[in-house]
Amino acid sequence: MRERTVLPLSLTLLVFVTSCASLPTDYPQPVPSFALEPDPATRLGRLETRYTDHHGEGVSGFEPIDANGDGLWWRLALVDSAERSLDIQYYLWYDDDGGLILLHHVLAAAERGVRVRILVDDFLFMTDKRGLANLEGHPNLEIRIFNPWAEKGAAAGPEYIARFDRLNHRMHNKLLIADCQMAILGGRNVGDHYFGLSEDYNFHDLDLITIGNASRQSTEIFDHFWNSDAVIPASAFVDEVPTTDFNALSEHYLDRLRTSERLGRYPIDARGWKTELENLVDRMSPGTATVGFDRVLPGTRIPTQDGFEALAAITDGALREILVANAYIIPDDEMMEAVRKTSARGVRFRVLTNSLASQDVPAVNSKYKKYRVPLIEAGVELYEFDENPAIQHTIVDDPPTRSTFSALHTKAMVVDRKHVYVGSLNLDPRSIKINTEMGMIVTSPSFAEKVARIIERDMEPVNSWRVTIDEGGELVWESDEGIVHRQPARGAWQRIQGWFLGLTPKDQL
Repeated sequence: MRERTVLPLSLTLLVFVTSCASLPTDYPQPVPSFALEPDPATRLGRLETRYTDHHGEGVSGFEPIDANGDGLWWRLALVDSAERSLDIQYYLWYDDDGGLILLHHVLAAAERGVRVRILVDDFLFMTDKRGLANLEGHPNLEIRIFNPWAEKGAAAGPEYIARFDRLNHRMHNKLLIADCQMAILGGRNVGDHYFGLSEDYNFHDLDLITIGNASRQSTEIFDHFWNSDAVIPASAFVDEVPTTDFNALSEHYLDRLRTSERLGRYPIDARGWKTELENLVDRMSPGTATVGFDRVLPGTRIPTQDGFEALAAITDGALREILVANAYIIPDDEMMEAVRKTSARGVRFRVLTNSLASQDVPAVNSKYKKYRVPLIEAGVELYEFDENPAIQHTIVDDPPTRSTFSALHTKAMVVDRKHVYVGSLNLDPRSIKINTEMGMIVTSPSFAEKVARIIERDMEPVNSWRVTIDEGGELVWESDEGIVHRQPARGAWQRIQGWFLGLTPKDQL
């Protein structure tokens, strides 16, 4: 599922016959809270000390999370290893195997005394607000909801239209911080599509995991949203927070998780991760980082564009090479001019994005396709992801799962093999101007080389199509499958969808 809200036009008629409920207002205002100070005596604290003793004070460690299965694996490792705090912020959290196993481990952390703060967008979470309030009944667990709907289900459509100016701004962030000492951030939401567990399709994505000062920098992102007036506590949506039997709730989750054939390599219950984390930290690349994220203006849901501006700053300084992997690209005039200027000064510019065949929402392709020729003429070497790449059943799928197709979801950039961006920002109008986005810019030649190798692998003919212009001025797609003169697609219906959904306003994609 693409991270967009596209409503059928017929829903507009319902606005005139459906009244929208109101958000709660008569509830105790949440008390501001902030990240806990890191404790060097914790398990993760000792790992951090071990790392900085070797690389120097103020140096952080970074490692890309490439395979989808590792995306779930390392999230479970950090949750199970937390001793003091978990700060978790996501746009989507599905009620499926991947979503439930992570929630089960988070509840176990709360049970052993870890302070858990969960911040979710109200676009899609695994349960309704009453269900969230049930979870918030735990003394160590607090949940806040960003820019919530008053309604859910079918009634949310009319509300969305009636309150479009407010509800159109969504929190697209993805972040998990354990004890303020290790963190995971990037493109992955929580659910089967992001962890390689879906038999329908899986996203090819990228996160980074970090230890040290960079993790503490990421708490600035979480605390900004947590204490924003754009959030409402889950408890505000019920008259009284119910008493929840968390042991019974855990057993309910366990019954489902234990019968899942796809979760065979994952621990259903919390466990120790000492050896795995030590080996991970030993191979981390040393470096420094800054966070770039959109802030929510007080009294509104309108975000700043700080995340995009931080990303633009490192591209403006490129001297030799820019490598981009981004799932959804719809340039504007300003972006196109920046590309032309960058290429004109001799910077090699390579870009990987989705083909129509790998695109999970053809509406995006209907806007992007108009920029293929201008991008190539501006000097971009353009690649489009194959829906059945060579990495599908190893990196994208988590064996034994085998999906029907793969879709690129990565948002990453490498500049001069020195600077790396990994985050949530798509290069389209919705990410840049409407949703809140976040990312980390890492300065580390060795980490940059790791991410560059991943992007270059994904550009290889076994994984992607190279798009060029032939002597007659026509577009050509070439991969190890051969040469075609029409954009690859999964079938005629997808081409029809792409044409019809092209009617969607560009500034909403």
